[in-house]
Amino acid sequence: MEADMYELLILGALMSRNMSGYKLRKVLESSLVPRREISNGSMYPLLAKLEDKGYIEFLADNTDSRNKKVAQITAAGKDRFLDLMAQPIADDAKRESLYRFKFRGMPGVDVAQQTLILDDYERQTQQDRNIYEGVRSHLQHTLKEPTANKPYLNWSMRNLALSIALCDTKLTWIKDCRKVLAQKDGD
Repeated sequence: MEADMYELLILGALMSRNMSGYKLRKVLESSLVPRREISNGSMYPLLAKLEDKGYIEFLADNTDSRNKKVAQITAAGKDRFLDLMAQPIADDAKRESLYRFKFRGMPGVDVAQQTLILDDYERQTQQDRNIYEGVRSHLQHTLKEPTANKPYLNWSMRNLALSIALCDTKLTWIKDCRKVLAQKDGD
């Protein structure tokens, strides 16, 4: 699954323009949550795999005196990108990173697909928020018990407040994205 994540981001980045392996590595690193470094030992085999599958090809960069090569997405790569953008995202630890990768690739898909991605993200974010609210309600009830570990429960509730605030921020962001899409659709 992690390879699919990286494929999505790399192919999405190449939808905008050709890039060197170094630049693609920097795009990948800046997109991971939390930020992680990607070694050349990981990056270049992945690029070679994408080339072997026919998703990308390497071209000489005529503007570079060191004969550097840049990756270019192929028609098969564009099809693969569209397929990855349409795939549902599992509710697991990589979910947020995958959504971030899809958000970076939004210009490469039509408004209908962008809307579906936002719908799915909204649904999962709202589910998270509902779970946090349920746990907070339970902790508020537990806090009233005479044997309650109040410092522990209070910090747990502060942590839940942060999680709820993050969900609220995401939901507001989704609403703003929908407004932008509605304006785009009306153009």
